[in-house]
Amino acid sequence: MSVVEMEPTTPSYAHEPAHEALPRIAFLTGRSDPGRCALSPVQRAALDVLATFAADLHLDPLNFPWHAHRDARDHRNEPHRHDDDRAWRETPLLRASLANGRQYLAARRGGFADLPNDAIAHARARLLASPRTLLLVGSCGLSLLDALIAPFDATQRAHLRIVAYGGVAPRWPRGVDGAQLRGRRDRIVAWFGPNDGPAPRTIDCGHMDYLARPAACDAVLGAARAQLAWLRGAA
Repeated sequence: MSVVEMEPTTPSYAHEPAHEALPRIAFLTGRSDPGRCALSPVQRAALDVLATFAADLHLDPLNFPWHAHRDARDHRNEPHRHDDDRAWRETPLLRASLANGRQYLAARRGGFADLPNDAIAHARARLLASPRTLLLVGSCGLSLLDALIAPFDATQRAHLRIVAYGGVAPRWPRGVDGAQLRGRRDRIVAWFGPNDGPAPRTIDCGHMDYLARPAACDAVLGAARAQLAWLRGAA
């Protein structure tokens, strides 16, 4: 059954001051536009669907490194306002590819291209502050996550779960469970995806359209919904 056909609850993008005490769902992908961490339209639409099943959870309105800018508005109450200089904007494919490639290579060495130390510290603090976090990880975001949690011990890693769609990394982040989805036409993940981690599930898409193709997006969101019981505290 499609995720959009199931009985929803009232959407809630947690905006309360105490949201850090809530289990969290967040995107972690490469930054095609390195100066911004706003979610793309397809990411926001995916979060809209998840919100209907996650009224009691915090759905982060920003992408990695989850740093608060003026575009970090309440996603439920202001879904269409993109009037400041840090809101999402479409990035030319070549520029986006170069930016993501640079971030991937830096992450393989344990670093972060174009990110200051305080942004990295902030991202790590966000992961440690929530009781449990489900990460929707796309493309080189898997490498970024591996570098980001390098200082985490086994107990800290156990509070994280991953749904990777088209994840690119030399290895699956150690000690973190989850699900791995790979597009049938995704040559990038076929060449550069990890050889370890959860057994990949093959879905019908390429590297650029996991969230843009309805059936592929349903598969990604279905994998995320399968983690909600764990996120809420089930063993």
